[in-house]
Amino acid sequence: MATRVEESGRAVSDERGLSADQLARGFTLLTITTFLAAIVINIPQTISPNFFRDEIGMDGALNGYLIAIREVPGFLLIFVAAILLRQGLARATAIALAVAGIGYFLFAGANTFVGLIIPTLIASVGYHSWLQLQDALGLSLASHGEEGSVLGRFRSIGFAGTIVALLVTLAILVGVERVSGDLRAAQGPWLRGLFVATAICSIAGAVVILRFPVSANARAAAKAAPRITWRKSYSLYYWLTFLDGSRQQIYFAFAPFVLVEQFNVDAVHLTSLLVVSALINWRTGSWVGRMVDRYGEKRILTAGYCMHLAVFLGFAFSQDIWLLYLTYLGYNFLFLFSIGTTTYLRKICRPEDLAPSLAMGISLSHLTAIVVPVVGAALWERLGYQFPFLFGTVFIVISLWLTQKIDVVKQRIPGAPGVAELRHEAEEEIEADAPALAFDAGPVVSPMATVALEREDEERGARREIG
Repeated sequence: MATRVEESGRAVSDERGLSADQLARGFTLLTITTFLAAIVINIPQTISPNFFRDEIGMDGALNGYLIAIREVPGFLLIFVAAILLRQGLARATAIALAVAGIGYFLFAGANTFVGLIIPTLIASVGYHSWLQLQDALGLSLASHGEEGSVLGRFRSIGFAGTIVALLVTLAILVGVERVSGDLRAAQGPWLRGLFVATAICSIAGAVVILRFPVSANARAAAKAAPRITWRKSYSLYYWLTFLDGSRQQIYFAFAPFVLVEQFNVDAVHLTSLLVVSALINWRTGSWVGRMVDRYGEKRILTAGYCMHLAVFLGFAFSQDIWLLYLTYLGYNFLFLFSIGTTTYLRKICRPEDLAPSLAMGISLSHLTAIVVPVVGAALWERLGYQFPFLFGTVFIVISLWLTQKIDVVKQRIPGAPGVAELRHEAEEEIEADAPALAFDAGPVVSPMATVALEREDEERGARREIG
């Protein structure tokens, strides 16, 4: 990693503007916050179905309405981000987690469906904001060529927090059932207590991330940053996130119900499956990130979408419960491949555009949050449970086609960060000239291609200074 030394002798990264001590502190603080945020998101997701049914008296239809209400802040995230990012990245993240904590604390006192609406909206604003800010924080610590590895590491940490959340929740519920003999009758105070514990973890995460180091350059860029970003140059990223969101709505709405309704999988087995999934993702998150750095976004996303296609066809046609378990685990594993979409944006966009563009991506991914599940439900009701997944393959095929258009070198806009790893993008251009190797030594990059792009960056910078 290239560095420069100030008069005081303190080494500062040319790329990130942070000293080695600041980088180490940043990784530590974001690790703790990511772990806590995973607990904050996963405990409510685990206990909400039982809480809504047994304590609030909700049925499936009311739950559908509540989900639609919950997704509204996700769609409006571009406007929320426009407000939060004025506070700077670290402070915006702290505010987001504090807001989520307030929302989940209010869940503990709710007794009616109407009483859930305000807590749902507050919590949703907080955790949807965290979803886009966590990647922006992670990328601020990554040097060029290491984006995937850094994001993969934090994905693994998040899944470690998920494991803790699931195991603690499962242990409490199993303990209550054994002591009381009737879980549904005795679980109420414990479920409300878990919402309070979630709020405490969220506030703790907010306090921790306030000390996250931000370079002087990043602070200056934040002040000048556009609060809402919509650029034609990022249209491929926007389309991919929109299609990913549409596909995810199919999965979240129908995949668990296939297991529960069609194959009679009970809550204990489903929670155990989630624990296994979290363990797999915890151990493989960093590996997937390194694969993105090594082979490039185009190849990794192509492989990911091909596997998504196999998973959706598996849900549609498999009659074997073990194969369905495998496809369920496979889909959760494939969430990690979204790292490639985020690193692609980072490599082609201006630094000041990154956070608002991530927010735009999450908003677009929620654009179909109501329409797609409704269409899928109609297909399920009229044609069978297989057809929502066949409908979902349309989004996957289009994503696969769009992925082939990724070309980081050509799509980088003026003002984007310095040269990232070129070996992936230059590989096709020099493949015909590369010597045959007796083993797979990885892609070879022409030094002249790198020098030419570096010179182009320097010329762009000079023109900006003269202008």
